[in-house]
Amino acid sequence: MKRIAIMLCVIVFMACAADARPRNQIQVQCQFFRFSGSLPGKTFVDEPIWTTDDTPEKLKNKVTVFSRGRFKLGKDKLEFKDGTCFWNKTEIPIVGPQKVKLPEDKIHLVYSPAIEMYEHGKGSVEIQSRQPIQYFEKRDDGLFELKKMELPTGMNIVIEAKEEEDKGYILLADMVMTMRSIESRERIEGVNLSVGRPVLGEQKYVFFFRVRPGKDYGILITPQQGQGGLLIRLRATSTHSGTLKKSDTKQKQKNR
Repeated sequence: MKRIAIMLCVIVFMACAADARPRNQIQVQCQFFRFSGSLPGKTFVDEPIWTTDDTPEKLKNKVTVFSRGRFKLGKDKLEFKDGTCFWNKTEIPIVGPQKVKLPEDKIHLVYSPAIEMYEHGKGSVEIQSRQPIQYFEKRDDGLFELKKMELPTGMNIVIEAKEEEDKGYILLADMVMTMRSIESRERIEGVNLSVGRPVLGEQKYVFFFRVRPGKDYGILITPQQGQGGLLIRLRATSTHSGTLKKSDTKQKQKNR
């Protein structure tokens, strides 16, 4: 009986000690870059990133996740190395004022959100861009009328994360990214130009991969039509790993 009482005391003590440990907070910071031209780049993987054995079949030839990468844009170079991101050998800050000026005719920094959550919880960010889009509409009298409309283009990201402290990883167990953009234009009879009413399309990407806390990774999304592309710089930090300070968790989500 005495032995059972001791065991119960130990179990209660361990439960209390576990409850006394602060909840692990995880923050995922992102920067979204839009390329205007072709994508002359090389990417490398230093260690396994996907939680599966290989890149999911649905993402092949569409999405590349990497730990090192080089992208040459004329005489300029965007580079991922040593766990961070550089423009012509100058580090690009992931938060705060931008000290690096990017040539917007080649590459443009679109958004810079920060998503916060407790471990095993979910965090999300909605990025909307309502901009007036011009298009032509053919009237009954045969003339064309110029019109404007607003479309909710943009992006929605939902992330569920946990930490594998014994292995030194933050696991993005479920990262769902939905992108809304103008995919085509309605055809106007007798007109070969793409000037009709815009049609909004939606693309959804689901990721399952692991990252080192405080290190930068790249996600390159290649368009299925035309040139350009979307490059995401991603960095995950946590309070348990010591890469996320309490002051950082108070930072508001920023959209650019």
